[in-house]
Parts: sequence; structure tokens; C-alpha cells
Amino acid sequence: MNIALIIGLSLCLLAVFFQDWKYRRIHVGLPLAIFLFSFYIIQQQSNMMVGLIAYNLAFFGITLSILTLYMSIKNKRFLNPFQNYFGLGDLLFYAAVAPLFLLQNYILFFILSMVFAIVLQIGLKKIIKENTVPLAGFASLFLFIIIIKDMMFGFQKITLL
Repeated sequence: MNIALIIGLSLCLLAVFFQDWKYRRIHVGLPLAIFLFSFYIIQQQSNMMVGLIAYNLAFFGITLSILTLYMSIKNKRFLNPFQNYFGLGDLLFYAAVAPLFLLQNYILFFILSMVFAIVLQIGLKKIIKENTVPLAGFASLFLFIIIIKDMMFGFQKITLL
């Protein structure tokens, strides 16, 4: 495994955290870079990349569709999730990290990153002046922590790194 690629991935994750925290938006190049780093790192280890990515993106697409349907039914009109509940940067981020996980671990990461974001949002309520949650930023920080844990300890790995 090339440590330079992991460092590049980690720097991109930290840049997403910083940008989303400070500006509540991320540059479109960051998720693209995260995807390319992830894809290249995992491609060296696994020959089933396309299937992994497809399953993870299918799960994410179904989850986003159910969220949209639920919110639309609740409000009795179609709601665009990107205008009301979910940012485009969040979508791009969760799609970009798809190569890093097996499906069950992607689902675990998705759920735990949401919980992590809620806990941080509540815990940092006095510091955060905005009402929006920097979901991609908090999720990238969470993934950065997971990558460090997976690199330092060989047991119970969550990512494919």
C-alpha cells in the first residue's frame, strides 16, 4: 500500500472538514480527488472494485430516495432534498468514499457518521453559529479518524485500507 496515496486522501478529508466547517460548502474537486485516491488505493488490493462501488452507491441512492419520498409525503408536496435537507457536497462526499468500504461497512460508516455529526453539532452548539450541519465535513473528520485507527490497529478494520 502506498503511504503517499493515503496521505493524499487524508489531506483531502481534512480539507473537506475545514471547508465545510468554515464555508458550509466544499469544492467539487475534493470529492473527485477523494474518489480517485480511494479508487486507486483499493484497486491495488481488490479486483472487485466496480461491484463494491455499485452496491454502495445503490444503498446510498435508495436511502436518499426514501428520505426524499418521506419528506415529500410529510409535507404533501415534492421536496428537493438538496434544497431542504441534504447538500450536494454531502452527496458527492458519500459517493466519493464508496470505494473504501464493503457494503456492510459502508452502511455502518453512513449511520455512524450521521450519529457523529449529530453529537458534534449538539456538543459544539455554542461555537457553531449556523443552523446547518456541516455533514460532509463531520463525516470526513470521522473517516479520517477511522483511517488512522485502521492503519494503527489491524483488527476490526472498517475500511479496505
